[in-house]
Amino acid sequence: MAVDVVTFGCRLNASESEIIRRNASGAGLNDVVIVNSCAVTNEAVAQARQSIRRLRRERPSARIVVTGCAAQIQPAMFAEMAEVDRVIGNDDKMRGEAWREARTAFAAAAGFGIANTEKIAVADIMAVRAFKAGCRAPSCRCRTAAIIAAPSASFLSGAAIRVRFRWARWSIRCARSLRRAMWKSC
Repeated sequence: MAVDVVTFGCRLNASESEIIRRNASGAGLNDVVIVNSCAVTNEAVAQARQSIRRLRRERPSARIVVTGCAAQIQPAMFAEMAEVDRVIGNDDKMRGEAWREARTAFAAAAGFGIANTEKIAVADIMAVRAFKAGCRAPSCRCRTAAIIAAPSASFLSGAAIRVRFRWARWSIRCARSLRRAMWKSC
């Protein structure tokens, strides 16, 4: 069977889903459903969880991998779901090596299951310093707009709130510059 991607959320998630599918197929994954999640609202997270449960009922033999903003923010919650086989971070979802590592983990765990802690392959998104195509902001992280806006479990100082607000403004600028670049290329 092929690699299928179920996408929730923004247009960026939708455009990245095709790249994710190609990378996962290129890594040799078969009979895998990838849920590219969104964390803008609690309803989006609930819909992703509901979809994961439905996918397991419809395709009991398929491996289910969760990625995207919700997976980045709440990896343990998705790893605790019996239906989920792997949780991949938002930045790693675009890298072929993350999908090769998933294939290796699935092959090693064949028949024995995967422990919750071994399901999680999520790195610190704030350590990412890569540029997005068409972005003019020096440390743009367009894919992390929901992560930056998401409330933290710990107390936020005034400085932390200002940093989150600054990242949110940069992500809006990035989205605008990407839209302009797309219109110019047409």
